[in-house]
Amino acid sequence: MKNIFLLLIFILLPGAISAQSFTAQKGGHCYTLDIPDYMTKTYTLNDVATLQYQNIQREAYSIVIEDEKALLESLGIKFVDAADFLEQFIAEYKVESQNRKTSQPTTFTANGNPAAQIELEWSEEAGSFYMLITVVETKTHFYKIMSWTLGENKDKLKYDFQKTAKSLKD
Repeated sequence: MKNIFLLLIFILLPGAISAQSFTAQKGGHCYTLDIPDYMTKTYTLNDVATLQYQNIQREAYSIVIEDEKALLESLGIKFVDAADFLEQFIAEYKVESQNRKTSQPTTFTANGNPAAQIELEWSEEAGSFYMLITVVETKTHFYKIMSWTLGENKDKLKYDFQKTAKSLKD
C-alpha cells in the first residue's frame, strides 16, 4: 500500500509542478501573451522590456522586447523575416559565456504570425542556465520573447515557456 502511494506521488507531482493554467496579459503597444498563473508581474528584469514576469521560487523568468519595424527601417535596419531577426540577435547574445550551446532554429506560425525559435544554454560562475528565445513577426513589429531558468529546471519549465512563446497576439 505504501509503495502504491509513493508511486502515485511520483506520477502526479510533475503535473502539479508545471503550470495548471495560463492567463492572457497585456503588454506594450497592444499585444497579449499567455503567462502561467504561477508568475507575477515585475519591472526589474530588463529596462526595455514591455512585459516582464517572474517566479523567484521556481527560478522562472519571461520578458518581451518589441521592435517597431518602421523605427528599425528609419535607422537603416531591415530584417527579411523572424528567422533573420533571431539569427542576427543570437549571433552576439551571450557569446562571452562558458559552454554556450544553441539549438538549430525552428520556424512555425503562432496565431497566424511567422515565428522563429532557438534554445540557448550557457554557464556562468553562478551556475548553468537555459533560455528559450522566440521572435514573432507581425505586420508592424518584431517581438522577442525570452524565457529562462536554471539549467536544472529546463525539463520542468520548457513546456510552459514554449506555450507562452506561441501565445502572442497582436
